[in-house]
Amino acid sequence: MSNATPWTLTGGTTARRRPAFTLIELLVAIAIIAILVSLLLPAVQKAREAARKTQCRNNLHQYGIALHSYIDSHKLFPPSSTSDVEQGGWIDHPDRRHLHSWHIMTLPQTEQSPLYQQVNLRVSSLHADNRDIARQRLPLQRCPSFSGRTFSASESYTRLGPEYATTNYVAIGATSAGAIYGANTGLLTPEGIMYPQSSTRLDDVTDGTSDTVVLVETREEDYAVWVDGGVMSVVATRYDEGNSPTYAASGVALNQAPYFNYEEPNVKWGPSSQHGQGAFHLFADGAVRFVSDNIDQRIYKAIVTKAGQEPNAAAGLQ
Repeated sequence: MSNATPWTLTGGTTARRRPAFTLIELLVAIAIIAILVSLLLPAVQKAREAARKTQCRNNLHQYGIALHSYIDSHKLFPPSSTSDVEQGGWIDHPDRRHLHSWHIMTLPQTEQSPLYQQVNLRVSSLHADNRDIARQRLPLQRCPSFSGRTFSASESYTRLGPEYATTNYVAIGATSAGAIYGANTGLLTPEGIMYPQSSTRLDDVTDGTSDTVVLVETREEDYAVWVDGGVMSVVATRYDEGNSPTYAASGVALNQAPYFNYEEPNVKWGPSSQHGQGAFHLFADGAVRFVSDNIDQRIYKAIVTKAGQEPNAAAGLQ
């Protein structure tokens, strides 16, 4: 009969019992892992957002190249809309207005010539003939940080068809809504580069192309339909119905909501982004700069105006 215990090997060699983790040691190990993950996760998220911001900046840079290519061909910047400012998807029978946006007009310059060939320019951008174009989701039009809807949920567009795709890049055409409407009333004049039915040439930008903004980001989900020129230009200040004739609220519209609070359209966001603390802006010379939410209102208005006798306005940016 062998005298070997469960821990004694044949030949008299004794096996050592492997120590196990105690409950306390296990809890400590889990706690250390949790701390490491909590420290690492913000760094990973920060790195991912940095990559998304780089892509967004590059999108606007590509639009800068496209606009200058358009100027080479047409000798002027495209208007934000081929129809006047009071026409857009919210009006009765918008499919009877032309409403082609600057996005449509620059499709050939953004490597989308085959898509441009499919656009029926003889009818409205919101006409049934252009519905397949309107549902296209083009990567260049989307900021990677944007987490909102891809298609408008507004009744202004759903009544016309099932899907109208939105964009995160719009023109910034004036300092106030009153200045945009001034194109119709004659009281004020749009001071920016691209607004409805504009025909701005490079020589018209007397403040300097490096000091004048032409495009900006937006996080608007419903009233940023890329084919509808009626919503493809924003202004520097939020709408204030009681402040005629400019209808400008105090401060800047950058990341401030509601941007245009009216019966129709009722736009929540104007110039804005989901990057936090600001948004990217494309200047007329092709440079892309991140503008802080805390920018002084006078400076923000100055970089929107093309001929406001404000040279070196961008020097005031942080």
